[in-house]
Amino acid sequence: MSRNILIITGGTGGHMIPAINFFNYLKNNKNEVYLLTDYRGSKYINEINENNIFKIYSSHFSGNLYFKIKATIKLLTGLVQSLIIFIRLKPKTIISFGSYASSTPLVCFILFKFFFKTSLYIHEQNSVVGKVNKIFIKFSNQIFMNFEKEYLNILKYQNKISVVGLPQKIDTKNFKQKDKNDKSILNFLVFGGSQGSIEILAIFEHILSRLNKISNLKEIFFTIQAPLSKQKEIESLLIKYGYNFNIQNFFNNFDDVLAKTDIALCRSGAGTINDLIKHKIPSIICPLHDAKDNHQYENAKILSSIKSAIIVNRNKIKDDEIISFIKRLANDKIFEKKLKENFNKIEIRNANELMWNFIKNEK
Repeated sequence: MSRNILIITGGTGGHMIPAINFFNYLKNNKNEVYLLTDYRGSKYINEINENNIFKIYSSHFSGNLYFKIKATIKLLTGLVQSLIIFIRLKPKTIISFGSYASSTPLVCFILFKFFFKTSLYIHEQNSVVGKVNKIFIKFSNQIFMNFEKEYLNILKYQNKISVVGLPQKIDTKNFKQKDKNDKSILNFLVFGGSQGSIEILAIFEHILSRLNKISNLKEIFFTIQAPLSKQKEIESLLIKYGYNFNIQNFFNNFDDVLAKTDIALCRSGAGTINDLIKHKIPSIICPLHDAKDNHQYENAKILSSIKSAIIVNRNKIKDDEIISFIKRLANDKIFEKKLKENFNKIEIRNANELMWNFIKNEK
């Protein structure tokens, strides 16, 4: 069954990547599907036909007066662009993945929904419902949630909530955990996600010298995602302490990297948390401190609550707790097994399939 479907999102990879994954799933199911995003979000797009992509101007309002004036102009321009796109496409189904970039297209949806008989569905990646999704949920048929928890800020819309997980590039039902190639080596992954890794790298540098002083610790191999501006500094430290490592600005084969990882130091965006769950990776998590609604901290609590991760406060780094966690994971097989078994408490869902089945069967 083919439908005229419009997916709306923008901004960061946390919004864009699941939206692109769902776009590709719908396309493979022979639907007429389009993606509307802002120019910032468009950098995440590849291998999608340009005829199926629409880009608009957008902005947030976090800034001084001059920035707010520019933001207003961008938003008004984006609204006009969105109006033209809606008149051209006349979409029957809209799926919004949030971000401020989706606000003006969703205003257009409200203006045209009765003329085009359009249905709206929302996907929320984080464990706190974002501002734009919260505003427009009242106009939606359903809101698809990534995590199974109580969402206190949308309690009156409980009847619209379906927990589906996060749309993935691969079929999670067929995913199997890979065995680590070398049990004598601890594979340690350090990465910061789409919003940067400078603070994560600072924490890594902070604990690296402490790690070097631990006796009887198995060999550690570090895989590090770092911007080019930081790579020489990190390389010098790793060489100084005699560690083997692979440091890159970006990993094309990131699923393969995750499959070999024993422990991670990372942020807690929704995509990162889902990757850790899927690959059962015990973690040291430092939430992005200025994330809206403190959603990264709330995301991190998903894993700390099952005791498969520890949360690091960037202002109060507890060296002893971090070092103890790494040491036990490296040397205590029973502890490692328990941490991995804890991930079984979280169900891995096939979000693509669940969302599409709901949308296509709703009358």
